[in-house]
Amino acid sequence: MMKVVRWLFIAVGIALAFIAFGWVYTTAQLRVASSKGVYATPEQGMLANAEKHYSADRNVKFLYAGTNSFDGSAPYVWYVIAEVRASSRADGSELGYKGCDAPGSFYLQTKEGWVHVPEGAFPGFMGFWMKVFDLAGPGQSTPSTNWAPDQPSRFCNRPDYKSLLENR
Repeated sequence: MMKVVRWLFIAVGIALAFIAFGWVYTTAQLRVASSKGVYATPEQGMLANAEKHYSADRNVKFLYAGTNSFDGSAPYVWYVIAEVRASSRADGSELGYKGCDAPGSFYLQTKEGWVHVPEGAFPGFMGFWMKVFDLAGPGQSTPSTNWAPDQPSRFCNRPDYKSLLENR
């Protein structure tokens, strides 16, 4: 009988430690993300990131902005993909294929607005705990920029940036 009680206490202790870890990790990551910027929409967050990482002559086209879950079950966890064309990155380095990059980033909606969360911070894990602890905003289950059926399967598969500049 004592063995069962001991194992029960161990199991409850592990569960409480996991919940405490979820709270501490999620609130700390959201605090860091909020300190770097809170946006009205995920697209505004992506535009702010493009402003930081690309030259001033950048051209940003959104390819997708919508929930990261296929069924819309986590409408406050979004993934945004953009196509950025510019003469260079902010550090002066060249862009990728045809003078174009296609960055994708996660944005989580808190009660204050949308924040950028890098993939390495485990946004799906954070999204789960945001719902558990009532930290998530209402979200939106339908994409604001849906993946267009005519969108090329390869990103940046349009004319290169220099030819765009010449045709202005």
